[in-house]
Amino acid sequence: MEIKTDISLQTKQVLSQVQMQSLNILSMSMTELEEFLQNEEIENPLVEYSSGRQEGELPVAYREYDRFYNGASRDGDSRGEIYEADDTEQSVEHMIMMQLPWKTLTEEQHRIVKFCIHSLDQNGYLTVPPSEIAEALKAEVSEVEYIVSRLKELEPVGIFASSLEECLVLQVLGMEQEAALCTIIRNHLQDVADGKVSTISRRLKLSSVEVRKLIHVIRNLNPRPLNGYGGDRAQYVFPDIILSYQDGQWTVSLNDKWAGNISINEFYVHMMETAQDEELKNYFEEKLKRARFIMNAVEQRRRTLEGITEGILKRQAGYFLGKEPLKPMTLEEIAAEREIHKSTVSRAIRDKYILTPAGCLLIRDLFTTGISGGGKTGEDVSRNTVKSRLKALVDQEDKKHPCSDEQLAKLLEAEGMAISRRTVAKYRMELGIGGAFSRREE
Repeated sequence: MEIKTDISLQTKQVLSQVQMQSLNILSMSMTELEEFLQNEEIENPLVEYSSGRQEGELPVAYREYDRFYNGASRDGDSRGEIYEADDTEQSVEHMIMMQLPWKTLTEEQHRIVKFCIHSLDQNGYLTVPPSEIAEALKAEVSEVEYIVSRLKELEPVGIFASSLEECLVLQVLGMEQEAALCTIIRNHLQDVADGKVSTISRRLKLSSVEVRKLIHVIRNLNPRPLNGYGGDRAQYVFPDIILSYQDGQWTVSLNDKWAGNISINEFYVHMMETAQDEELKNYFEEKLKRARFIMNAVEQRRRTLEGITEGILKRQAGYFLGKEPLKPMTLEEIAAEREIHKSTVSRAIRDKYILTPAGCLLIRDLFTTGISGGGKTGEDVSRNTVKSRLKALVDQEDKKHPCSDEQLAKLLEAEGMAISRRTVAKYRMELGIGGAFSRREE
């Protein structure tokens, strides 16, 4: 057997560790970026981070249903309609009652529980004092206090708290540093919001590193126990990008002020420049290099997201204003226009939300492949447009003689939306629409 060796030249792109870290920062959502920067401040003395979260700033609702544009409303209005698929979730009352040992409760205790549930505010707080509940129900204050204390033991942790402070305290009970966490929550919440680490450090006689770790724990607590619960199944998010339209002009802005600002601690820079110890100087130089890299990566993230958003806006402006259906749009199209790789676009839009005049939308939902349209315009249409038209056809059909999937496919084809019977069945199920037999009415 003859063994031969050949030498060949190949061009192969390999991402460096720095490039991978930069791409990871690009893919972070706003909340992930905030957590990442908080950790960097804890681990790197040259990083100075201040949260940009404003007091009273609230997330916006993103409802987890499909939104479909119908091209033209039933009354002839050319603006079209947005259809919302029905979707309900376990009620708050049911969720709470499932956790209670009803057989051991008296009839009066049942009444107190029901009153407390119906008195919860949208965050999950019970702000009505026990004395007022007792007066309203003609019950003993001690009995009300007992029931409320039991309710505070339920999931989600923090529900039925009387205030934000108590809500957070209930969540840290049993943690390793419970005492220190409770002290900060009860006495220094405003200092936490303002990023006054040194003030807390002096009062509690703890190092700044310890205080930062405790603050990190507190910031990860849930200040709204009922977030995500309720009949409308609303999910509250901080949008990463905000699109506004006024006087015929669009404005694209990143909502990254909420995530905070990162800068370099000049005190440690001066210490590095004057240090005599070579090992200490090398340590600070490495940390400074890391801090500058993070700052550059965050700025690059801004530029990339702004560019991608401009590309999306160019194609979907009419949809954001509710005047046109969602147009087919792919990652490849945006990548080619911005002269970046498709995977970069994919990373950039991961788990990110955009606030538009049409509402808060998951950016990835805006990307959809087209279905060949042969109708009047000959333009491709998105799957969402086909779904919306399919729903409209079902709504308008004769309920005594509902259309089969084959008939629906022919109706759609006549409108320039050529899809198979199997695809009609798939879209129909995704919309929660039953087959022809189940839709028949006598």
